[in-house]
Amino acid sequence: MDMTVLVLGAGPPPRNLEMPVWLAEQGSELLIERFAKACANLDAKMTFAVRSLDIRRFHIDSVIGLAAPGSVVVPIAGETQGAACTALLCIEHIEPEGELLILNSNEFVDIDYRATLNNFRQRGLDAGLVVFPSLHPRYSYVRLDQSGMIEESAEKRPISRHATAGFYWFRHGSDFVIAAQDMIRKDAHVDGQFYISLVYNELVLRQRRMGVVEIEARHYHPLKSRPQIAAYEGEPIE
Repeated sequence: MDMTVLVLGAGPPPRNLEMPVWLAEQGSELLIERFAKACANLDAKMTFAVRSLDIRRFHIDSVIGLAAPGSVVVPIAGETQGAACTALLCIEHIEPEGELLILNSNEFVDIDYRATLNNFRQRGLDAGLVVFPSLHPRYSYVRLDQSGMIEESAEKRPISRHATAGFYWFRHGSDFVIAAQDMIRKDAHVDGQFYISLVYNELVLRQRRMGVVEIEARHYHPLKSRPQIAAYEGEPIE
């Protein structure tokens, strides 16, 4: 099975933090190592989108090479206009007919990745994502129809209780690429950023079957602020 796992980590670190989120630790284990372990049994090629600055300052490429041997590191120079743009910069590593799993480095879901993907496959879905219960407008959301299929996605706007967890799967990499390009062509951004979540709206228009796997909020670990990273690392928040 041709499958690519694309881990996106080209954004700047949270305010008041110098080191990139990749280096957040739980015990003695780096976040990079957790991603590598979570994907170890997927029989997939791992690709990491990393800031060039982090490679120069923290040798993140060397860390990734040791944590996930055989993986690919794509240096990203400067800031992009969001995660979807960063993903498209890795297009040469996306197999058009192979599966694609996109993970956000500033979110980690503590679940069985293989079982989750098998759930999507067994249901005959074209795309799927992981959700957790929330109503906070900091997250992206999807709304489901009566049969449990995704009918709309929104960013920073609760349209349901299904908040996305930074775990996005596509049966064919080409579906993501074409939909992301359509989204950018339509200028469907939020505050100047093009999000992975909004790609699903383009796939709704293409009548793809898309569903979710629901998890408990305790299995979702956001790493988007200094307090969240401190909580993840088990340190007292100053």
